[in-house]
Amino acid sequence: MIRTFTWAILILMSIHSTALALPLPIGQLNDYANVLDRHGREQLDALIESAKASYGIEVTILASWENPYENIDQYTYAVLDAWGLAHANTILVVFLKGENGWQARLASGESETRAHPRLTADLAAGIADLVLHDRIQEAMVALFQTLDDELSSTHSTSKAPGDGRVLPVLLLIAGAAAAALFIGRRICPRCGRILHTRIGRGFGSYDSKEVVYYCRHCNYSRSTHRRGSGGRGS
Repeated sequence: MIRTFTWAILILMSIHSTALALPLPIGQLNDYANVLDRHGREQLDALIESAKASYGIEVTILASWENPYENIDQYTYAVLDAWGLAHANTILVVFLKGENGWQARLASGESETRAHPRLTADLAAGIADLVLHDRIQEAMVALFQTLDDELSSTHSTSKAPGDGRVLPVLLLIAGAAAAALFIGRRICPRCGRILHTRIGRGFGSYDSKEVVYYCRHCNYSRSTHRRGSGGRGS
């Protein structure tokens, strides 16, 4: 019993010490490896804000030289959980420098994984060559370019149903204009009844016709002249 309790204490202490070894978040851009200069940090901050405004995704970046875990995958998911990102609409990107150069891993929160199941894999593929050649600042920037390439079309498509409302609105306007034209021509301004028409010979040129609009109820009438063949009254 005592031995079991001792092992439990040692495991808890090991977990606790490992958790303490993780870097603390200092924002969405955590450059513990000093990869970026001032201009680079400002550029990445702007790209992070743009991604959030455009797609509602919070991109969190960590660059580090230290890994208390056996591999970068364990490290990435430990950071995702320890920083409270596991259930958020976020993408965590970890750049880790080891003995054999740089590595990068991406993980997403549950909300983002449901929305875009393939996104992290596509983003990782988009920056893989730059990471392989230790061009980490360029890889960070390219990450957002790839994000735009992957989501801009989807984002536009998601708005397409809203754009589809334009045609019904135009049809409604055209219908209202036609109704107004009909009312102006064929509705009696005195009593509101439909006007009848009769067509007779007009003055002037041979093919001139006189169209008379008249109301059988209140005896209102008006006439217009037009060219062309005549029709029968209604």
